[in-house]
Amino acid sequence: MKSIAYFNGKWLPLEKVKISPLDRGFLFSDGVYEVIPVYNKKPFFLESHIERLLNSLKKISLTINLPIMEIVLELIRKNCLENQIIYVQITRGVAKRNHAFPKNVSPTVFMMSSLLERPSNDDILTGVSAITSEDNRWLGCDIKSISLLPNVLAREKAVKENCTESILIRDGRVTEGAASSIWIVRNKILQCPKPNRELLEGVRISILELICEKYGIKFLRKDFSYSELIKADEVIMTSATKEILPVTLCWA
Repeated sequence: MKSIAYFNGKWLPLEKVKISPLDRGFLFSDGVYEVIPVYNKKPFFLESHIERLLNSLKKISLTINLPIMEIVLELIRKNCLENQIIYVQITRGVAKRNHAFPKNVSPTVFMMSSLLERPSNDDILTGVSAITSEDNRWLGCDIKSISLLPNVLAREKAVKENCTESILIRDGRVTEGAASSIWIVRNKILQCPKPNRELLEGVRISILELICEKYGIKFLRKDFSYSELIKADEVIMTSATKEILPVTLCWA
């Protein structure tokens, strides 16, 4: 069955969506995005994902007046998959190429659904491998920007080494993965880096914090070094698509 997408107020088969070459997302990566997992037709922590999207829009001074949550729910209904990944992308719109913000231009709003491919039982039980890479991204990583070239290059580096993820290191500190949040366990304490401009605040961070509180597990928001990563009792990666996975092999 064909995938149905939302594009600027219209519902279309995905292959019928046409985006202008003058769209600022295409020319400047001038936009933000969000990824929302759906299980059994129910979006996972939808409010938290929408809040993060709105925060990213605010940080790039892009205002939209749309019922995003209602559109996402309708997109889920229009697609037949039980488990889905909803991708939302909003750019500053179509205008003559100029670095400065255009005047009186409507944002481009695109949403699509695809199959959520959950981690395999082998990955869950035996863990995945990762490499480490230099974090050479800009200092606006708290914005979920569509400008992802450094992340793409880091992930491709991992793929060439037959690894699942590339863990990013900046000035000796772990920031995050190319497409995930990175955690360590030391002395029975679950730890992830504190929020800052060098990393994206993952939705699952607050979820795991609630789980830790419920089960009496110590939870700490504190930066940790490459050395602490290597010496950790456990390493964990989390994301919308990878869910929660153990990292059992990691090297530079």
